Amino acid sequence: MPIFNGTLPDGTPIEPPITTLPIPEIDAIRVPFDHFSIQNAVNVAQPGDLILIDPGVYTEEVTITTPDIVLRGRDRNTVFVDGLHNATTGLTIRADGVAIENMTIRNFTRDAVQVGDVAAPVPLNRFRGLHLTTSNTGRDGISVTNATNVEIQNVWGSGHAGAGISITDCTDCNTLVETTLVEFSGRGMSVVDARNGVNIIRSTARNNRAGIVIEDGLGTTEGVVVAGSVILSNGFSNTPLLDPTWDHAFGVGVHVGGTTNVSVVSNRIATNTRVGVLLGRNTTGSSGLPADPVVADNALEDNREGDVVTDAEWVGTASGTIPYQNGPLPPGIEGLPNPDSSVGVPAGPVVIPDLAAVVVPDA
Repeated sequence: MPIFNGTLPDGTPIEPPITTLPIPEIDAIRVPFDHFSIQNAVNVAQPGDLILIDPGVYTEEVTITTPDIVLRGRDRNTVFVDGLHNATTGLTIRADGVAIENMTIRNFTRDAVQVGDVAAPVPLNRFRGLHLTTSNTGRDGISVTNATNVEIQNVWGSGHAGAGISITDCTDCNTLVETTLVEFSGRGMSVVDARNGVNIIRSTARNNRAGIVIEDGLGTTEGVVVAGSVILSNGFSNTPLLDPTWDHAFGVGVHVGGTTNVSVVSNRIATNTRVGVLLGRNTTGSSGLPADPVVADNALEDNREGDVVTDAEWVGTASGTIPYQNGPLPPGIEGLPNPDSSVGVPAGPVVIPDLAAVVVPDA
């Protein structure tokens, strides 16, 4: 299968070969055949359009400001948006209703995917990230800020100096992170200054410096749920690190720092190098202990310094790091079942599953 090599970092185009993939069954704007670059296709797209990307390495940064666009790769494991460790952010989403599907975004100095803007006067409404792979970035895999109705499913993140998934600064979050795995990162998942409905369910955080960190920052965090997830073997030093103060949570499976009404229920939390669940202050030490946390019905095992610990004076232990560029690459991963025939559907309102039906996952 020929690979389209996109453009050089200075913008010089490289002529694309003719693909051997069949013509897709659905009507779509095609890259590189209708438009040479992803950004050019995005610039001409109208609300409701599907942009379909052929296998290749696209060395560009893409910004989407038109609502209700669906951006989809034809093969999750061979459609690469690649920053070559020079570009800043892979995909920047600044419009409602955008969906990103079935591709790999890697090697950016900041974020692979950035959704929303803390300075925007109103939250971004509706985003879906589906069947994505993110790897080796200087900050986050998927960073969501000041957004509502966010759905992140079937994502695999690896080698992020920040967090694989970061949710911040939302007041009516209504966010679902489901069947998503993050490994070998500074934090598997991070929720800071978020209120009303961040739900991390049936997901995995393993082999990170810290598994899942939920904390107050400049504001408060309230109503976060972690359920039915696997939080395993965190406290892994052969990982990148954005901020040395984050090692406050090194070796912790789920760190709840400050916050109100956070629930950690029906998870499997095991073999973390320090603590399974820590109820303490936030990373900066500026918060109090969590208010009204619920930690129940979890399978806790072999967490070296305790399964559930409440400690206002907790002190983390700094550990060695590696450059984010050196993190291990994710394997080939199952993608969207029918990328060439499934109709492109813009992101819509998020419906949270019945959390009471979520059970402890198998070992």
